[in-house]
Amino acid sequence: VVYLKMTMTKKEDNDDDDPNAFLKYQRYEPTATFWSDLQVIKAMWFAKITGTDLQDRLDSFYEDQADLYDSYRFRMLHGRPKMLRGVAKHVNNNENKKKDFVWVDLACGTGANTENFGRSIRDGNITKVYLVDLCRPLCQVAKRERGEKYGTDKITVVHGDATDFELDGLPPAGTVDLVTISYSLVMIPDWKKCIANAKRMLKPNTGIIGVADFTVAPDQSSTMKKFWTNTFAKDYVYLSPEHLQTLESEFDVLESEHNYGTLPYTPFFLKSAYYHFVGRKK
Repeated sequence: VVYLKMTMTKKEDNDDDDPNAFLKYQRYEPTATFWSDLQVIKAMWFAKITGTDLQDRLDSFYEDQADLYDSYRFRMLHGRPKMLRGVAKHVNNNENKKKDFVWVDLACGTGANTENFGRSIRDGNITKVYLVDLCRPLCQVAKRERGEKYGTDKITVVHGDATDFELDGLPPAGTVDLVTISYSLVMIPDWKKCIANAKRMLKPNTGIIGVADFTVAPDQSSTMKKFWTNTFAKDYVYLSPEHLQTLESEFDVLESEHNYGTLPYTPFFLKSAYYHFVGRKK
């Protein structure tokens, strides 16, 4: 027997009721069917990961599941809505908010995070969004689903490495209001450089960073730490408590929390650890 835990939208998951909110958060939940899930599971389990570098491995892994990527994964990324809701809270509490709000979503996948702030993009509170990813199939989805939806004047999809300080298309250092990194640090070999790149782009003293990802937690048993570490590593996903520790040392901590969540079609007692973090550039 397999279990599918469908996540329902709770009222507290939405800030859209406040017409004066600068960032209007609304949780994004794409529709999934058993058949679409089956296609994703098939691609995940039987994908032939090829290539000698990270980009080629990402392309080969996601090529057959890019269009269904979000409908399956939103149910296992429990830290993402907490992180985005936290980002909205702290941006909205900032009395120094200005126009020309710039957001960079590093290692963005399909750019689905934008859907959680869709109203703020449409009404112009978020002036510009840069969606950055190394995987070409996911960038193609981001261009089609986000760029065409919100307009290429507001959405720029940048194909490239989130650790590259000189990546063509990124905004200048010290000009960005918000950087998010959602469930991707665990897949980036030089993840410290990704964090450094985020810090480089953020405005001093006011720039906000939001990160969510899988991890191993201090209160997790050694058996579960080993199980999840080995399970994720098969897909080149590397869990480490050092990610959160580094974030807490590099930024002023606004929110930092770890918890546990289920994955689709896994027994309810198998829960992986995750964290969400919201910080401010010092």
